[in-house]
Amino acid sequence: MDLIIPAIFGQNQDISLNQKMIESMFQQGGIVALLFKLNTIIIAPIIEEISFRGIIFEEAKPLGKVVQFIWPTFVFAAVHGPSTPEQWTVYLTAGALLMVVRLVTKKLQYSVMFHMAHNLMATVGL
Repeated sequence: MDLIIPAIFGQNQDISLNQKMIESMFQQGGIVALLFKLNTIIIAPIIEEISFRGIIFEEAKPLGKVVQFIWPTFVFAAVHGPSTPEQWTVYLTAGALLMVVRLVTKKLQYSVMFHMAHNLMATVGL
């Protein structure tokens, strides 16, 4: 996404409030940064996947497969606080990829692991 979004929307894109908060916490250093990194890599993916691709996904089942895919993906993006079309694109794409993992594997734990791996790579890149 770091290559695709700038290619589509240009190089000078604002980062989301969510991303600003994450970067601010990482700059704290010490135990605060370590705990926040653990939260970002382990706890947040578990909670988010249970919420979006677990609970919301299952609750949307009676509404049909399309809604069951779109609704958790949209809520996931919205919770991350995007404020520009570019930021919406990033979070909707991430949510959709996680939903594809959930649908293809039919197991929530694989979307959790994929989410953890993504956040680990993003954290190491900061």
